[in-house]
Amino acid sequence: MQMIREWRSVWLAMAMALVVSACASVSGSGEYNRSFDFASIQRTAVVSVEGVGGQAARDQIASMFNQALLRHGYSPIERSQINAVLEEQDFSRSQVTTASGAARAGQVLNVDSVVLVNIPEFGDDMSMSAQMVDVEDGTILWSASGSARTGASMTRRAGQLLGAIGGGIIGAEVGDDTGAVVGGVGGAVGGGIAADALSKQRQEQTAILIDQLTQSLPMR
Repeated sequence: MQMIREWRSVWLAMAMALVVSACASVSGSGEYNRSFDFASIQRTAVVSVEGVGGQAARDQIASMFNQALLRHGYSPIERSQINAVLEEQDFSRSQVTTASGAARAGQVLNVDSVVLVNIPEFGDDMSMSAQMVDVEDGTILWSASGSARTGASMTRRAGQLLGAIGGGIIGAEVGDDTGAVVGGVGGAVGGGIAADALSKQRQEQTAILIDQLTQSLPMR
């Protein structure tokens, strides 16, 4: 029993260190056209989000950008309205992934600027770039890029270890060393399943990365 308690203390310390190391890191930077008057932008639209598979995910990321744009004083168009207008005008996704194509879409939407988002990596390691484009001539007004590590795999492992510790403690209290081992295995499985719920964490980390990128966007 004394040995179990000693090992419990060791594993607890290791698990806590692992949880701390699972914390995500975020970095990003951007530049803007210093000769342009951003106060002249009345309305803007996030017309393209590339690099993620489903429409729901793209819409969610666009909504996060809309929130960031609102904080900077811009008036973004609702994503559903953008989709409806572009579909009505027979714009395909590939047509709005370039600055010139996005500018044409912006003219149809009757906005002053458009925003394009690209996400080459979307997982434990996430990278993202964004551009604001003038719809009149297709020039880039603002551009930023950054990356974030969600720490998902580390968080999953931390969940397994913490589950193993909890299961081991229960097993030790109920029986002998065998009970501790069996409880630890069961706890590790349960802890791993609990830590597999990554969607909320990924959403939060995406929002943090967007906030990091838009720090370089001038206030309107």
